Amino acid sequence: MAAPRQLVAPPTFVDRNFGLLSVVQPRYTEPDAHWRNGVTWQDICGQALSTLSPYCSGDAEPPQVKSETTDIDTFGALPFTVYAKVDCSPVGYTQEEQRARAVDALTRTEGDQVEAVFSTGTVAGLPNKVYPHLQSETAVVEGSGSMQIQLQCVATPVSGAATFEITEGLGILESLASTCWHGQLTLHVPLVLAHRMISSALVKADGAQMKTINGNLVALGAGYDGHSPAGAATPGAAWIYATGPVFAYRSQPETFNFREQFNRENNTLETIVERTYVLGYTCCCMYAVPILTTGGVPL
Repeated sequence: MAAPRQLVAPPTFVDRNFGLLSVVQPRYTEPDAHWRNGVTWQDICGQALSTLSPYCSGDAEPPQVKSETTDIDTFGALPFTVYAKVDCSPVGYTQEEQRARAVDALTRTEGDQVEAVFSTGTVAGLPNKVYPHLQSETAVVEGSGSMQIQLQCVATPVSGAATFEITEGLGILESLASTCWHGQLTLHVPLVLAHRMISSALVKADGAQMKTINGNLVALGAGYDGHSPAGAATPGAAWIYATGPVFAYRSQPETFNFREQFNRENNTLETIVERTYVLGYTCCCMYAVPILTTGGVPL
């Protein structure tokens, strides 16, 4: 009779590089937990149109007028929660071991879950439950008059229904987005386009982050579905979005006590670990471009 097989540890999980959480500005240690209700903030949306001559105008020239160049706008972002649930027998493992397994399960999937919510705004199958997100043809504003809070801006396609190869499309996207956000951009790229960008020498690794040759951050998201601002698939193409910087609030992994986790109907310990997020970016502008996913990569 053969001896029983030895019980060994599974392969070590290694997280994927260069996802959305690699490029956010983390606010994970914020001591005031009120952010979990959502946040608002004011930001500057400026235009690079403020030039004039330092010399006195001649009599034949119209007087030089300094026009308004900057808006101070108020923006908002809403919370969402990602979780992992592990059902197992309450016999054979300690509560600490059960919780560790659930935390491990959450860690393995939460990056993709966060990207999917940030891309679509959909939570538990319900669309437009979280703002801001990427795929939107409609602006969402709370309040009125001077008390307006912008939750969602419109994702503007760069040129109608045209679809671009990766080099041309990325160039147009960065150029247009830079006309309204004059600092470092964040590009949100479906994972299906990653090798096309790398093969075309458009991006490079900079430590734990991926950047374009212009220095803009790149999030290569497995959770990004590549759909258009209308939320629809484009045959033979995937959409890239450009925003300004993205910040992220994140709670610690949270679980419930043993009494709350134990299901007496089936004698199962249902261990749930969850984490709450709020992600935001300034809606001065957002552009999107469809990139071909078929055909050869230009050299």
